[in-house]
Amino acid sequence: MTQVDRRTVKLGAVLGSLIERQGYSRNRQKILDSVGVSSSALSQYLRDQSRPSFEKLVSLATFFDVSLDYLVFGQREAPSVDTGPVPAMIEHALADARARTSRHAAIVRRITRVLADRVDDVARELAETPNASREGLLQDDELLRLERYARGVDVLSPDLDFDVVTLPDGTAAAGAFLEQVASNLARNCAYRFLASAEEGSDSQSTLREMLIARAGGDDVAALCNFRLTTVPVMVGVCLLEIDVVSFSAEEPALYEQLESYISNEGWIGYAIRPNRESNADMAMSKDRRERARVAFESAWRSAKVTV
Repeated sequence: MTQVDRRTVKLGAVLGSLIERQGYSRNRQKILDSVGVSSSALSQYLRDQSRPSFEKLVSLATFFDVSLDYLVFGQREAPSVDTGPVPAMIEHALADARARTSRHAAIVRRITRVLADRVDDVARELAETPNASREGLLQDDELLRLERYARGVDVLSPDLDFDVVTLPDGTAAAGAFLEQVASNLARNCAYRFLASAEEGSDSQSTLREMLIARAGGDDVAALCNFRLTTVPVMVGVCLLEIDVVSFSAEEPALYEQLESYISNEGWIGYAIRPNRESNADMAMSKDRRERARVAFESAWRSAKVTV
């Protein structure tokens, strides 16, 4: 018996999840028209009472931007990577690294001596001066390092402009956090994106397309949820459930900076800065974070499922 034979067909469950997550629960006509099936046939697929032909399977997978493996078996397919002329690149890199090793070591020794002379002065200055870390202010590089340890992320934003940026010519480009989101999807970190119904619809569609291009349709379908809320969104909020053990071990300085803002269960939240002039977001105190979680869940339940 082959490996394929041992896998369990989950077409009905996966198809039902895709329909719900992509906002077609109340109106499936777009699916029927695109795939070329009747409403009764689609219902039979969902109840596992009949199986579609190969052509219909391909059409369904294409419609939902997922692979056949994910549609039929619920198994996500890793996106292919074009490695290019890897052997030649590796050989060149090794040769270059060997040539620079001695110079690099000498420079490192010099830098170490200079830094050692400054450590005490900098530590004393930080201890005596009110600073961003004690106030809970976090810059983008610190937030990106924190998000690497996320198990789940809830984002409330008017327009998701830190993931998708609209350029002056009207085209869209990746925001500061898009690549980290795509990387997190590969390690099963789930995201919920809740945006303003007035401003966020186009941003959500663009974000989904960009994530599919980077992480693959299967990961996006399985791990990303998008909804639009009519609740006024005045300030963006990000809530993360993180792996505290790994975070504290691998980022001890940043962990010490944020320890008082992290709950026993690993939750941390921050308010997203409302303007581009500021260079930092702000961590939430325990009570504000818990209120934000309750408010997010309430808005999420009443929000409209979109892409």
